[in-house]
Amino acid sequence: MVWDPNWLERPIALIGLSGCGKSTLARLLARALSWPWYDTDVAVAAAAGMSIADLFQTYGEAEFRARESAALAEALREAQVIATGGGIVLQPENRQMLHDRATVIWLDASDATILARLAADAEERPLLRGDAVARLAAMRAARAPLYAELADLTVQTDGLSPIDLVQQIIAALRKGKEERAG
Repeated sequence: MVWDPNWLERPIALIGLSGCGKSTLARLLARALSWPWYDTDVAVAAAAGMSIADLFQTYGEAEFRARESAALAEALREAQVIATGGGIVLQPENRQMLHDRATVIWLDASDATILARLAADAEERPLLRGDAVARLAAMRAARAPLYAELADLTVQTDGLSPIDLVQQIIAALRKGKEERAG
């Protein structure tokens, strides 16, 4: 694991599949660090004046991804906790920005956990329409290597409360900082 020596001066970006807890943990981690937080999906939807699902339907995935890249660039301008969209790693320029400018934490969960969370979530997930099990498996296969490539830290979210996860992340960040200082 490679840690940036200035992690407290760099944004912390949470990456992972939809339903792994990025938005929830971004808010809680930001509160624990006394930092602001930013959600790229929320920013894209607000700028577009429509939901992500409507944006996909009206303009297509390519337009969404372009707007998502712009939101990421904006988010990386200051030290804050960033919840990214699950597919943000698909664009090479996004991977480069994340690598160069953020401490990246990959939140992962089992497919069963993710599907249960998404089923309980009222928000429509455009990339999980149809056969959700098959789509999720395909997304995991395509994205997991990209998440792994970028991750400074990987956290399994199955079976842990959001508070426990925040404590685990902060402990790992502190440990990394102490190892660098020692």
